[in-house]
Amino acid sequence: MKPVYEPLGWKTEAETRYQSVSAASSPNPGAQHASTISRPRHHRRSRVILHWLSHFLSLLWLAPMTTLIYLNFSHYVIGASVWCPSGNCNAESNSENAYTRARELDRNDHDTNGALQFVAKGLEVWFMFVATSLVYDLGILFARKGRGLPVGYLLSHLEFTDIRYMFNPLLWTSPWPHRNTVPEKRSRILKLYIFALVTALLTILANFMGPATAVLVLPTLQWIDTPHIMNMTFDKIAAAHRPTVDAGFPDCNATQLAARNYSCTSSTYGPSMDEWAAQGISSIVQNENRDGALLLGSSQEYALTFSFNATANDGQVTWVPSRQVMREMSHELLKTQGRLAEWGQHEYPDKVFNNSLQTILKRQGPSLGFYGSCHVSNVTDLILDETRWIRCYTEWSLGEEYGTYTKCLRLGTGFDTTDYNAQFSLYIEDPDVPEYETGVGAYFADKAMYFNETWDFGSGIKSCLTNDTSPTCDWDRVFSASLPDELRNTSTNVGLVSYEVPSLNNTHGRLYCEHVTYLSFPTYNVDSSPMSNAQNLITLSDIKTPKDYGIPIVLSPDWYLAAWSVDANATLDGNRQIVKKLIEVLPGTYNSSLGYSNEPRVFGLLHGYALGQALSMVNYYNGSVPADPNSREAKEAEKDMTHLVLHTWATIHVWAYGLSGRTSKLGTVVVLLGSVCVLARFFLGLATGIQERSTVEVLAAAFEHRHQGEFEGLEEESHLAKVRYQVVEDGDGKQRFIPSKRTSRWSHAIST
Repeated sequence: MKPVYEPLGWKTEAETRYQSVSAASSPNPGAQHASTISRPRHHRRSRVILHWLSHFLSLLWLAPMTTLIYLNFSHYVIGASVWCPSGNCNAESNSENAYTRARELDRNDHDTNGALQFVAKGLEVWFMFVATSLVYDLGILFARKGRGLPVGYLLSHLEFTDIRYMFNPLLWTSPWPHRNTVPEKRSRILKLYIFALVTALLTILANFMGPATAVLVLPTLQWIDTPHIMNMTFDKIAAAHRPTVDAGFPDCNATQLAARNYSCTSSTYGPSMDEWAAQGISSIVQNENRDGALLLGSSQEYALTFSFNATANDGQVTWVPSRQVMREMSHELLKTQGRLAEWGQHEYPDKVFNNSLQTILKRQGPSLGFYGSCHVSNVTDLILDETRWIRCYTEWSLGEEYGTYTKCLRLGTGFDTTDYNAQFSLYIEDPDVPEYETGVGAYFADKAMYFNETWDFGSGIKSCLTNDTSPTCDWDRVFSASLPDELRNTSTNVGLVSYEVPSLNNTHGRLYCEHVTYLSFPTYNVDSSPMSNAQNLITLSDIKTPKDYGIPIVLSPDWYLAAWSVDANATLDGNRQIVKKLIEVLPGTYNSSLGYSNEPRVFGLLHGYALGQALSMVNYYNGSVPADPNSREAKEAEKDMTHLVLHTWATIHVWAYGLSGRTSKLGTVVVLLGSVCVLARFFLGLATGIQERSTVEVLAAAFEHRHQGEFEGLEEESHLAKVRYQVVEDGDGKQRFIPSKRTSRWSHAIST
C-alpha cells in the first residue's frame, strides 16, 4: 500500500500542486469540482466587503481619538461635574448649600467616570483590531516576496499583543537562515529584522494604548485660569509723600491732612488697629499652652480681611497687602458671591463661576514690604544747622561677620527733601500702671553709615563726628562710601521709629526699631466661597525673591502717624487698648535685649502691627488702559516696564481636559503613534489589496499543505522557526504555503 506521506525529496512543480483534501476524498470528483468553482465567487464578494469594512472601521477609530486630542490640547472645560449637559451644572459654591451640592455632584462624577473607563477599554480593543490587521498585512507582504516568511513569524498577528512576545528569542533569531538552506541576501535578512522591530514596537504600543486612552478619556479636576484682563497700568506709589485725600480715608478732608491732623482716621482705623493688636497679644498667651500656636490677627478693609504675616514671608521681608487693592477687589468678590444681586444692584456672577466647584479671584497689584529689627541703644546727636543733624546709635549688631558697630543716620531736609520726621507722644494714667509719657519719633534718612573703633569702611565719619571738624566735613562723601552688599540695602532709605521713656533714670537711652521698605507687585488671591473662607481672607503669591527687591523706596514718616490715628506732635492717651499695652511692656523691653520673653515679643508685635498698618494705607496711582486688549497700543503697553500693566483674572476648580501632566502628554504621544498605525494599515491595504484570512482558513491551508521534507532533520524550535514559506493564493482564492528551497547537500542527504 502506498503511504499517505512520502518524503521522496524535492518534487517537480507539477507534482507539488496542492490538492484539496475534500476533493481528493470525494466519491464524485466532478460534483466536488463544481462546488469549488462556485464557492470562491461568493466568498470573494463577501471577503471584499469585509475587507473594506475593516478599513472603514480602522479609520473610524481616528474620529474619537482626534476628538479626545482636540479636547486635551484645547484644555476644554466641562464644569463643576463630569456630567455637565450644555455646560450647566451649578455647584452653588457660594451658597449655604455648597457642601450638599458638592456631594451630589461627586456621586454623579463617580458614575460618569466609571462609564468612561468602559469607553477607554472599548477604544483599546478597537485599536487591537487595527494593530492585529496591520501586523497580518505586513507579514503577508513579506511572505509574498523573496523566499517568504519564517515559520516563527506566521502567527505574529495572534501573538504580538502579549508583552512576553518581545522577549521570545524566536522573534530575534528567525530572520537569520539555517545553515542548511540556500544562502540569503543580507538585505532580505535586514528587512525581516525590520519586521521584527516593527512588531515589537506594536507590542509596546498595543500594551500602552489602554492606559493612554484612559488618560485622555477621563477628565481631571484642575485649577484653570480665566482670561487675564488688563486691569490697569501702574503709575506711581505715594509712599514718599504725606497722606492726601487720595489715600481713601473716609472721614478726612484735604484741610485736615494738609495740617497733618491724622486723628481723623481714628473712627475707621483706630478700632481696627486696637483689635488687630489684641488678637496678636491673645495669640501669644495661647501659644504658651502645650498645643498652642502663634496666630497673628487680621484687619478688615471693606469686604476683605488680611494679615501680613499670613500672606507671604520669605524669612526676611514681610509683605503687607494694599488696602486700596482690597477696596477694588471687594466689589468683584461681592458680585461673585451674588450679594450685589441680592441687594438689587443687578450685577450677577459670571456663569463660569457658577459652573465651578471653587473660585479664587486674583488681581495683580502693588504691595509694600518691610525688613527691620529693634534694638536698645544709646543715642547721640550732632547738630550741624537748623536743617541738618547726625544721629548715631551705639551697639548695633551686624552679625558674627562684622560684630558690633555704631550706626549713624543723616537727618533733616537740608540733606534731602525726604529726610524729615514726625513725632507724637503716648500717655497713660492708670492706677495699675506707672505713669509714663512715651515720646515716639518717626524718622526717615536717605543714607546711613557704620563704624567701630577700628574701621569705618573708608568713610572718614569718625573724625567728622568731633565738634571741631564737623562743620567742614564733606558729609555727602561720608555717606556715599561703599558698603558691603549685605549692608548696602539697610543703609539706603532707612526708616526709624524711636521710643523714649523720659521718666526712667537713663534719660539718654532709646529703644528704636529701624526698617527699610520695598515695593513689589504680587498676586492678590481671595477664595470667594463663604464656606471655605468665612473671613474673606486675602493672601499674596508670586512674591519677588530677595535678589529682585531692588533699592528700598522712600517712606514718609507721616504714614506712621496716620497708622496710629494721631496728629503730628500730639499726645495719644491711654483710652486706646494698644497704647495701654505698649506702655505696659516698654519697661521690661527697654531694660532687656529683645529675646523670647513675653514683654519684648509683645512690643515687637505691636510695633510690627503699627508699621504694617502704615504700609497698608499707602495709596498708588493708575495709568490709562487701552480699550482693546488686542490692539497695538495694548501690546506696546505690555512691553512698557516704566508703567507696569496689571491684570485681573480668576482661577476656577473644574473638571477639564488638558495636557498639564506628564502622563497626559505620554498618552497623547501613544495615541498619535496609534493614529499613524491606523493610517499605515489603510494605505497598505490600498496599495497591496491584502485580504485578511481567519485563523480557521490559515489552519486549513496548513493542514492541506503536503510536507516536502523542509522540516527533516530539524528538531530544535529555533531551527524550525527559521524555515521560510511563501504565502500565495491559488486559482480558487485559497491560501497556500510554498516552502523555501533547501541546499542541494541537504536534499541529497534526504533522498539517500
